[in-house]
Amino acid sequence: MKKFKIISYIILIIVLVVLALTVYTSATQNNEEDEKQKVVSEIRYLDTKLVDLFNNMNNIETRNYQIYTTKIEESRAAENSGSGNSSSEGGNNSSDSGSDSGSNSDGSSTQDSSSNNTQTENTGENYEMIASGILTSNRDIDWTSCKNELELIYTSMSTITLDLYSSNIGQEDILNFNQQLDNLTASIEEENKQLTLENLVNLYTYIPKFAQTAIDDTLYKTILETKLNVFSAYAKLDNGDWEGMNTNITDAITVYSSLLTNAEIDSNKQSGINKGYVMLNELKNAINIQNNSVFLIKYKNLLEEINNL
Repeated sequence: MKKFKIISYIILIIVLVVLALTVYTSATQNNEEDEKQKVVSEIRYLDTKLVDLFNNMNNIETRNYQIYTTKIEESRAAENSGSGNSSSEGGNNSSDSGSDSGSNSDGSSTQDSSSNNTQTENTGENYEMIASGILTSNRDIDWTSCKNELELIYTSMSTITLDLYSSNIGQEDILNFNQQLDNLTASIEEENKQLTLENLVNLYTYIPKFAQTAIDDTLYKTILETKLNVFSAYAKLDNGDWEGMNTNITDAITVYSSLLTNAEIDSNKQSGINKGYVMLNELKNAINIQNNSVFLIKYKNLLEEINNL
């Protein structure tokens, strides 16, 4: 009987240990998954912010309309019940009665004038949608917006840096990314467009590198590599380096074409992938024309398509 109790205790202890290990393992896996998803979100955040800065260099909107807000102010004289008639009649009466009324005519007229000139102001807002196409929009750079966007990135960088370290991303790549961010800041502060574009390309180079280690999504990683090549061409546009741009877009097509035959990709996205491939080739054709506006139109349409995959 005693021996049976000892065996029962041993079995109970074993069961409790197994349960504890199971719970601990599950909790650890969930925690690791949460941390991984956080890093994925942070990489996507950096991707989005840098794409916006690229587009700002030519004042490109990734939608066809912008919404502008204007203030409307209305001024109206305050209504005094019967003030108009009574003041008019009062004026006639005072002229007839003279000093017998005991009133000060100068003081009365001043007071009436002040009362009648009382104004009320109503302020409202008017919303207007204005087309923002490449051919019709102003390409002047809004440097203030760029500087504000860049400072927003800095507010998150300490947290992002720690999370990147925890994802086994190379320490040297993380340090170089932060250094390139500082270089980008200097060029934006100087409002130097060409240097800013070059620094943006150098900075964006690390986004696909981070993704290769931290993200499992083959589609997204391929799109990041594709966009890096497209941005490299985009940065050469103002310099008129059409040959270099042609090389970059050819590389982009090579990288992107792997999606056409990848069985792992969701079949529901295949139509969008095919469309993106056609747009990439159209972008390459635009280089032959050597027209900045044509290139930017096709660049904008391509980004809208592949960013939605």
